[in-house]
Amino acid sequence: MTALLSFKRKKLVFGAVIALITALMVNMVFYYGLFDELELKAFDLRERYFSRSRRPADEVAVILIDEASIRTMNPVVGRWPWPRSLHADVVDFLAMSGAKAVLFDILFTENERVFGTPKGVLAPSDERLVESTASAGNVYHAAQIVIDEEDEYNKSLLNRPIPNDFSGRFSVELKGAPLSGHNNYYIPFKELYTASKGTGVVEFLPDSDGVYRRTKLFRHYRGSFYPVLPMSPLLDIIKPESIRQEGDRIVFGVQEGSQAGLPLQPKTQNSKLKTLEVPLQKDGSYLIKMYGDFKPYSMSGVLASIQKIKMGELEGLPVSPDEFKDKVVFIGGSAVGIEDLKPSSLGSNTPGVYLHASVYSNIIRGDFLRYTGPLITSLSILALSATVTIAILWSRNIIYYQLGVPFLLAFVYISGSFWWFRHNIVFDIVAPTISIVISWMGSFAFLSITEGKDKRKIKKMLSQYVSPSILSMLIDKSPEDVLKAEVGTRERLTILFSDIRGFTSISEQFEAEKVVDILNGYLSGMVDVIFTHEGTLDKFIGDAIMAFWGAPIRVKDHGVRAVETAIDMMRQLEVYNEGLKVKGMSPLSIGIGINTGDVILGNIGSEKKLDYTVIGDNVNLASRMEGLTKEYGCPILITESTYKEVQDMIRCRVVDIVRVKGKRKGIKIFEPLSAKKGGEGLFERVIYLSGEGFDYYLDKDWERAKEKYSELLLLKPDDKVGRIFLERCEERKVNEAPEDWDGVYTMMRK
Repeated sequence: MTALLSFKRKKLVFGAVIALITALMVNMVFYYGLFDELELKAFDLRERYFSRSRRPADEVAVILIDEASIRTMNPVVGRWPWPRSLHADVVDFLAMSGAKAVLFDILFTENERVFGTPKGVLAPSDERLVESTASAGNVYHAAQIVIDEEDEYNKSLLNRPIPNDFSGRFSVELKGAPLSGHNNYYIPFKELYTASKGTGVVEFLPDSDGVYRRTKLFRHYRGSFYPVLPMSPLLDIIKPESIRQEGDRIVFGVQEGSQAGLPLQPKTQNSKLKTLEVPLQKDGSYLIKMYGDFKPYSMSGVLASIQKIKMGELEGLPVSPDEFKDKVVFIGGSAVGIEDLKPSSLGSNTPGVYLHASVYSNIIRGDFLRYTGPLITSLSILALSATVTIAILWSRNIIYYQLGVPFLLAFVYISGSFWWFRHNIVFDIVAPTISIVISWMGSFAFLSITEGKDKRKIKKMLSQYVSPSILSMLIDKSPEDVLKAEVGTRERLTILFSDIRGFTSISEQFEAEKVVDILNGYLSGMVDVIFTHEGTLDKFIGDAIMAFWGAPIRVKDHGVRAVETAIDMMRQLEVYNEGLKVKGMSPLSIGIGINTGDVILGNIGSEKKLDYTVIGDNVNLASRMEGLTKEYGCPILITESTYKEVQDMIRCRVVDIVRVKGKRKGIKIFEPLSAKKGGEGLFERVIYLSGEGFDYYLDKDWERAKEKYSELLLLKPDDKVGRIFLERCEERKVNEAPEDWDGVYTMMRK
């Protein structure tokens, strides 16, 4: 009995040591920020889950300049940006509606340039916007205060003083806040900000993963602080006598009796001065609580209502003015061309105006997310580590506790964090959960040593619960990597497909042994090229190759690496074909298709066989690009998403806009060009002629398009793209394009 007690006491001591070491190790990693990205993803998971049931403040309304608005107004006023007289009409409409405030998440920093307007004189459209803004008396316009890198073009713009009349009206005195390195600004043009009720800064602060979850409520510039856009009307509502940043909060001192409905707290028991306290993160930023159902109004409907009112038709309006009575109206864009879609906790394409509207709703309702802080996380890590180690080491039923306790404890902790999140308390999830895993592994290792269980027995036991491939990963990698691989993650990667042209006919010409020899030699060279550029070989599909970049090694330039790989594959093919010629064999030709986009990455398959692979529409699109190389006679084709990744590094020419099988929307495709194909002069000329010819083609200027493509064929007589567009132009001269023709060519096959 004594020996048993001594053994258990020894287990307890060792358990405490394991727990302490685990806690120290995990806390060290946590404080160095290595869990930050995972913690952010865990935050996003909870935010998306609960945002669906959240409703913003009743007084908030959002008008979106969406794709429908852009399409509707294109025939009337042309492309974005619209004449400012349209925005003036909207201001007048909202003023008539009785809106409480109108906030533009649209920058009007420069005067509209109209031919014939003398310098220093406002264009009529600008005059309309200024007049409407002044007449409404409740309009807030957007400004920017940013950090720009100095270069030879902007030296004179950096650290210039903000005009006194702007600073005097719109800056606030914020005590206790640290100064920042903002060195540039963009404010509404003078007449507009003079007419405005207020202005607000519209930048947000992306986290390390590029996702927007927070903002600074006030931006510092040259000794003054300026509110973000949603804070401007709030300041006019609460009329604070003082504003002070006190560590993890901003405190507004407010006189009692003038701010009904705001979450005010007494400053002292006998004082008439109350406070509005807004919690901050440790870096002074404000964590935004997002809402999932803003139910925005489309600007197209608002403009249609305005037009009907101008014509004297007051019945059957698409959007009634009554919808905006006593509302704080945020106006912003969600159309792709406006470029105000931001990755947020709710998804990759969140309109930026939603973030502003969320901040306003948060503060007006006192609906704040509060982060518990690193101290609570550290204590949680220690408590969870101790619980796991003690529970496992004191149990005789090793398998039950070894598996049950960690999973149960992790489930309880994660479920609890979700419950607290629902009540606006944000706990860290990843670091405490990792501490459970590490404590579990440490305890298991201790038991294995003390009870004579070697590594083979450990593998034998674990093999009952995971496949061999996952088991090998468990041994070689960290627990979080295993979890990602098993469950899968959504990643932005670049995918490459290549295929040999006419390999079936080649295989029919030679004996099987010879065919295999040719194919193996080709594939070996191509794989070497892929590995040289740090790509991941996904699989062979007969004579086809599938590879991707961006995982498991994360690189920002995965698009560039993929395209460079494709170019080098073509060069490698030239070398391989020289060897085939020596042997008296016909050369091989290949097509390569590349696409960049979000895919699902992970170990996918059955319990008996798993493959580390990618799936999703963007994988299929890469395959479609490879198929299109046959149609256009281009050895390499890339999508527009890949082109945006490589345009500064690799020169490409535009090829076409196509609608491939399974896709409704047209996809712009490009051909990367290599210096191997000609001199630099020819290189640039091909790009220019292809671009000019294609632009004329989209503008339905068939003759000019023919001229450019004909000139292209003089440079490249074998260019199939040029011949295709010459044929299309001739066809369009005979059969004119319909009115809704958008230049997209629908492919009838892969």
